[in-house]
Amino acid sequence: MRITRYAGITLTWSAMFLLVMAVLVYSPMLFYMATAIMVTIAAARLQAWLSVRYLRFERYAPPAVKVGEPVTVEIVVWSERELKRPLITIRDHLPSRLMVRDRTYSLPVAPSYDQPIRTRYSFIPTRRGRYSWERLTAIGTDALGLVNMERSYHTDKVELEVYPNPLPVNIEIQPLMGYGASDLDSGASRGSGLDPRGVREFAYGDPIRYIHWRSSARTGKLLVKEFETGSGVSINFILQRTEGTEWGDQETSTFEAMCSHALFLSTDYSERGAVVVFPIHEPAETVANEHPELRARNIRSLLTDIVPSHPNPISADLAGLRGKLREGETVVLFVAEQDPSLPDTLLGWPGVQFAVIVYDPREYIDRKREKRAPNPASDPDYIGRLERSGAKVYFLPRQEVIR
Repeated sequence: MRITRYAGITLTWSAMFLLVMAVLVYSPMLFYMATAIMVTIAAARLQAWLSVRYLRFERYAPPAVKVGEPVTVEIVVWSERELKRPLITIRDHLPSRLMVRDRTYSLPVAPSYDQPIRTRYSFIPTRRGRYSWERLTAIGTDALGLVNMERSYHTDKVELEVYPNPLPVNIEIQPLMGYGASDLDSGASRGSGLDPRGVREFAYGDPIRYIHWRSSARTGKLLVKEFETGSGVSINFILQRTEGTEWGDQETSTFEAMCSHALFLSTDYSERGAVVVFPIHEPAETVANEHPELRARNIRSLLTDIVPSHPNPISADLAGLRGKLREGETVVLFVAEQDPSLPDTLLGWPGVQFAVIVYDPREYIDRKREKRAPNPASDPDYIGRLERSGAKVYFLPRQEVIR
């Protein structure tokens, strides 16, 4: 509770002054005036206290948005007592790690006993991640605006997924053709060809004629046949997730850019028929048979959850895939900080093509505030080492994630 700065404080000091003067000069009139002011302040405090009591709230927010997309949160409030209330203001407590811009605030509302009252606010998230919150504060006052009071409430938890904004990448990786003739450019890499590639669970929109009745009867689930037109194009994406390799400011960072570029590339190549795998985070054998729509959602969620806090360098992540990658596969690495062991790790992979996308951390940091200096992967000497190891190197300058 707090008394408003001007009117409330003035009335309080006036009442105290009149009370002192009434005692000094023995004036009943001054005493009655002081009492009237004090009663007014007490009534205002009671009304303000009641204005934020006996309330019930519900909050509604979209389940998922991309970085830079406006989010509108609706708050519904009910009064659980038949009280005539003045206007109250609702302040929602967003998670501290949720970075936003252009936030608006909800309009004041007067809760009603017989019907729900709605108010809303909006903001634009600037960083990906999964966020949840449940606490809000109701701020009420009396009819004269003399006293303000606050009360916190806990509602049902609301969850928000902020996935990366796919940033266009103006490069052509040209993945290997795999184990067949490549139809990647035509987008016909996977479909209803002649050679079956396996079975998967039925999804909405699959033709009935492709149901594999024998497997469906054996498993108790409706399964359909999936066919291969002879492409076998497989692309593996590996992001540098080592702790201390992320560089950035309040707007974006090297790792945020990696996730945005990886989402664009993975979506693009998936739509063109390639099998896209993030082998550090998911088994390759399970993703090949996923329905395209489900695969797109899984990639989006995967890139939402990755955090650059792992102790291993990217060279160790890559070394752990030896013996798991087939001949004809392509591996795309996203690197911002130099890993001295990476060029040597790229050697000795027969039939595997490597592409390295490098970033310059100096484009993402505020040099006046950053105390330590990065060791950028965009250094010409380091790029030369990567190229001598047989990798194709692409440099991506900083782009704004928010559109």
